[in-house]
Amino acid sequence: MSSLFKRIYQLLSSKDRNQQEDYLTEIFAEVLAKEGLLHQLLYNLTDIKVGQLHIREVTTQKTYAKQEDHVTDSRPDLIIRFSDCSNSHILFIENKLGTGEGDQQLKRYADHLRAYESDGCKTHLIYITKQHDPKQKKDIISSGSNTTFHQIRWFQIYNVLKNHRSELVNLLLDYMEEMQLNDSRRFVPQDIYAIQHMERLIRMMDACLDGRVEETVTNLFNRSTGWTNRFAQLKESYRYMKQNDQGNFTVINFGFYITDEDYPSVSIMFEVNPKCPKRAELITAMRGFMENNDGWSSEDLDDNTAWSSIYSEKSLLEFLTTEDHIEAIQTFFIARLIELYVLKQQHPEFDWKSKESGVTG
Repeated sequence: MSSLFKRIYQLLSSKDRNQQEDYLTEIFAEVLAKEGLLHQLLYNLTDIKVGQLHIREVTTQKTYAKQEDHVTDSRPDLIIRFSDCSNSHILFIENKLGTGEGDQQLKRYADHLRAYESDGCKTHLIYITKQHDPKQKKDIISSGSNTTFHQIRWFQIYNVLKNHRSELVNLLLDYMEEMQLNDSRRFVPQDIYAIQHMERLIRMMDACLDGRVEETVTNLFNRSTGWTNRFAQLKESYRYMKQNDQGNFTVINFGFYITDEDYPSVSIMFEVNPKCPKRAELITAMRGFMENNDGWSSEDLDDNTAWSSIYSEKSLLEFLTTEDHIEAIQTFFIARLIELYVLKQQHPEFDWKSKESGVTG
């Protein structure tokens, strides 16, 4: 079963698919507020030296009006006010999982922190990222300011948290593992084996998607399917798939999904863009298709803001008993493609691409 946080996020993400950073920030803020771990994180990951501290306030997504030389308002992900004996501190945290820094985003935050220095506050800015994104302090902190600046990677936070277990921390760690924020940074034997055989593995997966499968896609739908960036897919979406654009705000994807199970899934999907002008009619047709074809499931058919899909999948394990794994997987894809072609034949009103010319017919 997915972690609690991942299951909640999946519910929220059906309405807004760009909030994962904010969602993680809210969870992280809860852990810092309830588990008393701010001191450990500062001690282990920064040179901010504090004694016994008392958290006075934890705030997320507070907006600061733009200063005269700013192009926009500022909204740090997380603001923590705490005291250390007789000293008052304020800490801004910016969290990035994929996208980089916005337009002078960190500099704007540092400028707002400087206003607190006149009140006698010690000020700090921390930039937390998933990927390496080096910044120069001189480009962020204005001359004369005493604000400290630190960059931290999420795997470093994971390594600190795993030594301070609690029910809440364990749930956060589970969620971080699912987002691959734990990043052990140590090769294990299976990693070495995978690297040594990577070229063969890619050839095997490509063979499953090319040949007879490629010919079937071309003959039934449109001209030869082009590759999307399959290595970017592996990194960002945990999948290795070919895509066939139907030219009517629908696509067919087929290939491999990396799952939480021991084996990846072999999967084919028919997806509808939320911007499709005939979306409601297509969804009705997709529901009818599932009633007449076994082995198909659906996702987000009731959500008009999401990419809705019908899909058929099998664990790779199910193919390993056959003599020729590639042939068995190709046969699975071809059978599902033929079933999808019936959907196309039954509904010419959806303006599919012509299989002869590759243009919308």
